[in-house]
Amino acid sequence: MFSFDINNHSPRNTLNYMILLENSNFINKMQNSVSNYINNKIININSELLFREAEDDFFYFNNLKRASEKLKKAIELTPCHIKSIILYADICFVKGNFKKALSLYVIANGQKPCDCRILASIANCYSSLRNFEEAIYYCDLALNCIESIDNAICSQLLELKITILTELKRYDEACTTFIYYKNRLKSSLAISICSALNEKIKLQKKLQDSGLKVI
Repeated sequence: MFSFDINNHSPRNTLNYMILLENSNFINKMQNSVSNYINNKIININSELLFREAEDDFFYFNNLKRASEKLKKAIELTPCHIKSIILYADICFVKGNFKKALSLYVIANGQKPCDCRILASIANCYSSLRNFEEAIYYCDLALNCIESIDNAICSQLLELKITILTELKRYDEACTTFIYYKNRLKSSLAISICSALNEKIKLQKKLQDSGLKVI
């Protein structure tokens, strides 16, 4: 469950507050339902069934509307059903509704604050909203939460972070990121991916220095 101190005016808290505020009715309804759910200690098995049906609709039948309707119902029945919240957020992201997806991922993060996949999803949302500083912040949080540095998600996070840094023309920071993680990576595949990212940094820097533009 989430609470925000409006008097705390740090950019990160304020931004998260404003994003959640845009979905205030949805959030408040969920928070009230969460309280009732916890107090009554009731688990609705129908939420799990609806989630599994929604998974099939999303992954196998590509029916986003039907999947969304089932997930909304699952969350209404069991507001703490984190799998439904995350899948609903994934669908919102796919549909391009990045703000709604972000608000849902933030709720999921409240239940599982050190889940690297949720943090990575938040980073992706911020990147899609072109809020690059927040995206980098959550990339770092996710990378710090990865249990194994060879985890597949590590390469995705590194690519996202380095892509953002090169777009911001922060090449030195991008290079530092590459060197740091290359020294920690163990598998040859992960090192190859990281090296490819380094080549991307060099190319972007060379283009920037030469004044050339890629058309």
